[in-house]
Amino acid sequence: MAKSPSPEGIEVRCPSLIGPAQTYPAREVRFRPAAYGVWIAQGRVLLGRSVFTRKWDIPGGAVEPWETLEAGLVREFQEETGALVRVGPLVDFRDEFIAFFRHPYHSLRFYYLVEGDPEAPLRPDPDEVSTLSWLAWHEIDPRDCQAGDYALLQRLMTGGSTAAP
Repeated sequence: MAKSPSPEGIEVRCPSLIGPAQTYPAREVRFRPAAYGVWIAQGRVLLGRSVFTRKWDIPGGAVEPWETLEAGLVREFQEETGALVRVGPLVDFRDEFIAFFRHPYHSLRFYYLVEGDPEAPLRPDPDEVSTLSWLAWHEIDPRDCQAGDYALLQRLMTGGSTAAP
């Protein structure tokens, strides 16, 4: 039987949501599966302004160990926006390291299309989201959201494939 790898002596560089990237001992890095919902209706996408980064974010977040990705997405989306959504197809996946709240994470990020009632009232979670807005593609500044999110939105909102790469 092969010996499992040891994190001893390994360091992981993690970009931070706020501030410069930092290096952490590998034994401190935690797995963080997360699911995010891209809701496009009438040519606009629902984005939330993060209270942490002050950038536009796709609603969603960490999935609990006992939840499926879809159940976690529905819960996180409703917590952040007040909206109840139905989960559609997987459209993107990212595997990256990130640090926030002074903890390093190996982030596994799953992005799904979601649907709901675009006329339903929205209620941003003030602990995470300062405002929610329906934005057309031309209203999204690439400097005002995460690079990976911008590329995904560009693909989805300008007629690119909805299939996960």
